Amino acid sequence: MPERLQNNKRFGYDKKLRTYYEIKVNNLVRYYKTISAACLWIVIFVITTFPTAYSFDDTDSGLDLSPTHLLNYLSYNYKGFDMRIADISVGEMFDDNITYDKKNKREDFVTLAGIGLGVKYEGKMRRLELLGNVSHRAYAKNSDFDNTTEDLTLSFENEFSRHDRVSLNNVFVHSTEPLFNRFDFFDEQFARRGGQFEYFRNKFDIDYTRDVTRQLTIIARYGNYVDIFSGADAQDSFLNKAGFEADYLFSSTTTFSFSYDFANREFENNKDASIQTIAAGIRQYITQKLYFDLRPGIDLIDSFDDENLVRPIVLASLAYKKDADTIALLSFEKRYNTNPYNDDIFNIRWKTTASVTRQLLERLQCSLSIFYGDGEFISSDFTNKFLGAKSNLNYDITKILKGNFTYTYSESDSNVDTAGYTKNTVFFGLSAEF
Repeated sequence: MPERLQNNKRFGYDKKLRTYYEIKVNNLVRYYKTISAACLWIVIFVITTFPTAYSFDDTDSGLDLSPTHLLNYLSYNYKGFDMRIADISVGEMFDDNITYDKKNKREDFVTLAGIGLGVKYEGKMRRLELLGNVSHRAYAKNSDFDNTTEDLTLSFENEFSRHDRVSLNNVFVHSTEPLFNRFDFFDEQFARRGGQFEYFRNKFDIDYTRDVTRQLTIIARYGNYVDIFSGADAQDSFLNKAGFEADYLFSSTTTFSFSYDFANREFENNKDASIQTIAAGIRQYITQKLYFDLRPGIDLIDSFDDENLVRPIVLASLAYKKDADTIALLSFEKRYNTNPYNDDIFNIRWKTTASVTRQLLERLQCSLSIFYGDGEFISSDFTNKFLGAKSNLNYDITKILKGNFTYTYSESDSNVDTAGYTKNTVFFGLSAEF
């Protein structure tokens, strides 16, 4: 046989061999991912369901090495600062559109495993809490989508006196997609471009509140938001905003307010836009458990194209709180805003949310939320309609072990044929909260 044919045959054989071993290695990786997730499920279940199992209780030394107490030993208190493991979680999710795409949809099973760490301090005049979470997502069929997300939340409150106080909040998120367990899951998808891409986001807010009289309260506030994108065709942006608000308690059931806010967003290409918002509002209690908020006003807009606009805004909400176990909320928003994905003003023509949370049983809590948004970018005429729904069940298996079932539905529609998507996710998980 000629040497050329021998080489071709050898090359074909080697190619088949490489393919064979790649399949074997990929299957082995998936196997170890499945085994690791199963082991973590078992560890959480044993630790929380059988807190005294495999304990070594030395009555002479007072040392208890049961799994639950062992985790307690990992917490540390230093001068009032309580440092501890907040939670350990693991779950499995089915996602029928991991690409957020209309035509190139991919479905997959995703294994999630995470840990939360916390620091807490409470004094007479101040309170501080720091909570960080790290979660890894492993995709069964699309391992190139594997990623690790992190978030860090800092909240601080300080009372200078009975009439003066300050509150500070900072939220940092690193992820590749909107997270279903966060409150802004649907807001993130509304006006967001499709696909998964890495981003870093930091939101800093500080408020100073002073009670001038028993009826009049003044609030001064400042915020700084940073959005950085990696691996996506999007520019980084920075948002600075400042404002003040005056609240007047007219009666035990009625509060009037007036507010002024200034916000400026600047992108990497030095294009920027600013919006001044002037609004007046009222909060009216209909009963002790039911109240509504209404806040009309105007937006004075200096757009990215240096166009000056004056537009109305309407913010309204209706809230019902029967007790700590039953809460319902309905809200409506119509306004103009900037967003970190496009250097264009986004006209929120209609955005409404409805949510209800109910404690069905002593150990079972359920919640349901629905989101609908209709918006348009004023320069590009790009429109987006978004519909979202989320249902959630939480069950307290033990004092520490919690079970969670979550279903989400997302539907994005646009006047551009290639944009938009539909997406369903089903999640079941366990978490041990300490």
